[in-house]
Amino acid sequence: MAQRFTVIAGGLLAAEPAAADSVERAPAERHWRIDLRAADSIDAAAVAAWRALLTRSGAAGAAFCDPDYLLPAAKHQSGGRALVFAWSRRGDGPESLRAVLPLAFGHPLWRGGRVTPWSPPGLSLKPAHLVEAGCAAEIGAALDARLRPDGRRLAFDLAESAGLPAPCLRFELLPGRAQRPARRAVPSGSLVGVRPADFRPEEVETISEPARIRDAVESFLALDARTAGRPIVADPSEAAMVRVVTRLFARRRAVRVELARRSGEIVAGSLRLGDGRRAALWRSAPAVTVREGGEGR
Repeated sequence: MAQRFTVIAGGLLAAEPAAADSVERAPAERHWRIDLRAADSIDAAAVAAWRALLTRSGAAGAAFCDPDYLLPAAKHQSGGRALVFAWSRRGDGPESLRAVLPLAFGHPLWRGGRVTPWSPPGLSLKPAHLVEAGCAAEIGAALDARLRPDGRRLAFDLAESAGLPAPCLRFELLPGRAQRPARRAVPSGSLVGVRPADFRPEEVETISEPARIRDAVESFLALDARTAGRPIVADPSEAAMVRVVTRLFARRRAVRVELARRSGEIVAGSLRLGDGRRAALWRSAPAVTVREGGEGR
């Protein structure tokens, strides 16, 4: 008697629902919402989303991308530049902030409605420094579609300005004055000098305690007013920005004021923003020569 075989087509039938499930679970289309806001209208929720964006992109320690720096800069140093918040969501999911762009909006008639990137004075900050990786092209297209009905157009390509990834960001502070030429190293044993009997070397004090930052910043501004060719306090908006930024960073113990004294007189100082290895020099005042009566020159 011949043996009979029964074929059970279970694998094929089981695979078909799985294929259907894979189609149903395909990622939903990402929708963009472009939110144009004045610098003085940014609320706490937007700031929290901004910080979350910096954390995801690895730029949480970059002082010049921080809202505590850019918001006061936009308020005090630009005549109130607008900031663009680019939000996206998939399907019915929650919105997530993908970019914050400080932009300058030209008049639709006088400049053809050109929209250009804005960076605080003395800082070369590219637009894509605050754009999540992989989103530049989509954000650029969404922003362009949002601006064109108002007669405005982008004067830059966001996708082409993507630059370096966030963990490798480098910021350049433009020099405010000519740098001193480098000195040749001379062995200390070969140096001969004449000093007054009461001469004391420079003593450097570093202030980071929040309660002391305000007075330390005022001491720095006073030194800068005596030594700089263009003092900070000569521009009320710049002085206000320095005071506000240092106060905000002091709340997180993320600002450091360094003051160098010689014979009790402050002769040099600097302001540093950020914490740890990502702290960046923001402002500095050079050392001055102290005369006999304690007056600098």
